[in-house]
Amino acid sequence: MAWRQVLDNLSRLVYGDQALCCLCNSPVFNDVGMCSKCTGDLKRQMAWVCKVCGIPVRRPLELCHECRLNLYYFDMQRSAGIYNGRLMSAIRRMKYTGERWLSRPLGWLLSQVAGQFGHVGIVVPVPLAGSSLKARGYNQARDLAAEVSSNICVPLADILEREEARGSQARLDRRDRWRNLRGTMSVTRGTHLGGIAVLLVDDVATTGATLDEAARALKSAGAGDVYCVTLARTLPYRLAEEEGC
Repeated sequence: MAWRQVLDNLSRLVYGDQALCCLCNSPVFNDVGMCSKCTGDLKRQMAWVCKVCGIPVRRPLELCHECRLNLYYFDMQRSAGIYNGRLMSAIRRMKYTGERWLSRPLGWLLSQVAGQFGHVGIVVPVPLAGSSLKARGYNQARDLAAEVSSNICVPLADILEREEARGSQARLDRRDRWRNLRGTMSVTRGTHLGGIAVLLVDDVATTGATLDEAARALKSAGAGDVYCVTLARTLPYRLAEEEGC
C-alpha cells in the first residue's frame, strides 16, 4: 500500500530502518524491517527439514521421499519458510505489485538462511525469461540476490541466461516440470567458474526443477558446489503454484 511505502521511506530517512515489520505490520525498531516474532515463527516452520532439498519432514527422517529416489545437480537447498500466509503475501507483493522495497527485509532473511552453507565464492540469481522480464520490468530474484550479496560480502554474478518458456509449468506434474525446463538455462558465453562454490538465489521452490536446471548450467561451466536458498518452499499440496516466474 502507498501509505506503508511513505511511512517506510520516512522511517529510513529519520532512523535508517523500516517502520513496520514487512510480514505482520507490527512496529519494529531495527535495521532489518522484520520483527523477532515473525523470524522466530519461520525458524520453527523449518526446524526439521530434508538435508538435501530443505522440505519439512517428520522427525527422525533425514531425507524426503523424492530425495531418496532422485539425484540433483544442486548440492543443498534451504528455504526461510513455507509458502503460505504472510510470507506468501509479501513475496507476491514483491513480484506482482511492484513493491521492490520488500527485497531489503526479505533479502536480509535470505542472508540468515545462507549462513548455514559456509563459504561461497559468488551469489547468482535465477534468471527470468526475456518476455517475463519485459512484462515485469525487473527480476525479483536479482533484487534478492543483490541484498544477499551485500549482506554476506560476496560478489554478485548475474551470469545465468534463460530461454523463453516452452509452456506454463502451472498444470504440469513433477516429472513434466523437470522435462519442460531441461536445457533452458545456460551461463553467459565465456564464463568459466573454475570450481568456485555458488550460492543460487530465488524466491520460491516448488519441485526444485528450476533450481536444478540452474545448477546444471552452473556446473557445466565448472562450478563446484551449488547451494540454493529461497524465501519459501511449497508443500506438496501447493504444487500448482508456478515456480521460477
